[in-house]
Amino acid sequence: MGISIRYLPSHAVAQEAVNDSFLKIFDQLPRQLAGLHSLKAWMRAIVVRTAIDYFRKERKNHLATSLDAHHDSYAATDEITDGQSVEEILRLLDKLPPMWKVVFNLYEVEGYSHEEIGKMLDISTSSSRVYLARGKEFLRKMITIQNGSH
Repeated sequence: MGISIRYLPSHAVAQEAVNDSFLKIFDQLPRQLAGLHSLKAWMRAIVVRTAIDYFRKERKNHLATSLDAHHDSYAATDEITDGQSVEEILRLLDKLPPMWKVVFNLYEVEGYSHEEIGKMLDISTSSSRVYLARGKEFLRKMITIQNGSH
């Protein structure tokens, strides 16, 4: 569920994706068992791919966020995350536009390349890079604002 909720906008949709993931896992397990090196990694990959499939379906139901929708210029500091707890950073991640959040998670958390992300999300490699850069920029700004209010 933790993986799924990082990619999807609501708990209900994330739960649907988890349920579908387990159906896929149980369906494919007998065929995959002999060749598996890591059951956990294989299951994680299925959950990520299923969540991305749900994200693409959800994206079709909403207007796409333009690259400039949340763009503001600001000066970022080098020590931007000092004093930030994991929970605070996760709350800030939830404030990112959906596409930025998904690209950030796929690149920074899951370790996919921009080429792989582009194929998964049906976007160009350069768009993946821009979404990641804008997402990081937005997070830095929010952390700077939050640190200023402490």
